[in-house]
Amino acid sequence: MNDKLNFPKVVKEARKQLKLSQQELANELGVSFATINRWENGKTKPFKLAWKQFELFCEKMRVQGKEKYGK
Repeated sequence: MNDKLNFPKVVKEARKQLKLSQQELANELGVSFATINRWENGKTKPFKLAWKQFELFCEKMRVQGKEKYGK
């Protein structure tokens, strides 16, 4: 997932495919609801560690056959 320029779209699309609320995604990533909300609205960008956590989470979901967005 190299689409850092379109991170809000990537986060929202992945979350919708997984049928997760912003709070549920926040819990999965170990961040706050507000963080996910700001990411999706383009108000903030993730730090490198948060971006990596998101990538790893999406990869785990792809392996489990639950998420198709990204690579």
